[in-house]
Amino acid sequence: MDENKVPQQAEDNSAPETPKKEKKQIKLPFGLSGKLFSILCVLLAVIIALGSAFSVSMVKLYNSRRHGAVYDMDSELTLAEKGDMVPIWNPDFGYGAIPALEGVPVCTYKEENFRTDSKGLKYYYENGELASYTGIDVSSFNGYIDFNAVKNYGIDFVIVRLGGRGYGEEGVVFEDDCALYNLKEARKAGLMVGAYFFSQAISPEEAKEEAQFCLNLLDGFYLDYPLVFDWETIDSSENPRTENITAETLTECAKTFCDTVNAAGYIPCLYTDSKKAYMKFDLSKLPDVDIWYAFYNDEPDMYYNYMMWQYSCTGYVEGIEGDVDLNICFKNYK
Repeated sequence: MDENKVPQQAEDNSAPETPKKEKKQIKLPFGLSGKLFSILCVLLAVIIALGSAFSVSMVKLYNSRRHGAVYDMDSELTLAEKGDMVPIWNPDFGYGAIPALEGVPVCTYKEENFRTDSKGLKYYYENGELASYTGIDVSSFNGYIDFNAVKNYGIDFVIVRLGGRGYGEEGVVFEDDCALYNLKEARKAGLMVGAYFFSQAISPEEAKEEAQFCLNLLDGFYLDYPLVFDWETIDSSENPRTENITAETLTECAKTFCDTVNAAGYIPCLYTDSKKAYMKFDLSKLPDVDIWYAFYNDEPDMYYNYMMWQYSCTGYVEGIEGDVDLNICFKNYK
């Protein structure tokens, strides 16, 4: 062997060793283990899914309660035109007609669209869809009212008497004994609420006093429905103070009351039957005032338009002892 010859090293054909990567440790919040963290993620996903389903259900429930109506707050109305005539009936001369007040909204409800259920409650439908709300009006004469029972019976709104003025010469203004209770308890039960004042005003000054009385009593209480001027003649009263009031003065009384409550942020409304609407109130001077029409019959009979109709004073509603006034509303005040 030649000692000066450098021995040849054996060839190494093996692949170079790949360095091992260190596993990164994920740090979970609050010191949770991976298994527990996965369980919590699943629970969170379930809660989110249930929340979404609940939200959809609540939207559907809201829409079912706040159904459509014939009119919304900004709906256009059909107006009487020059030459239109109002058909009337008088016991002395029978059927006749008087000129319509140009520019005053006229009624367009269709008789065939009204429905009455087994409880005696009326509804109005358009194109097969419910387009009205069901209501009552109440005062201290109705006594203690269980408004939760009223709501469950199918009532949507309540018009509460705030007070009135006496029939006699002095005409003292008084508060309804149940006014504040009825307002608060009706709202608490989830009912939409409006209010009215039983007026015996014989001057615009007295009408303003009545409106201010209502505003003071409400003291900012929010009303969903209008604040109503309810002026009526009292045939049973001896020497009623309203006996000789003229149509011009009565219209000014209504205008003063409605302008005053409107300036305070409430929706003004006039309670009337068709006779007073035709003969006592000049509706052309009350262009922005809604009408609450009183007529106790199965079908309405009013030429001019109205947003509410009081169709019975002998209705029955659970939660109220004795008779109660029943109403239907064609306007979505919400």
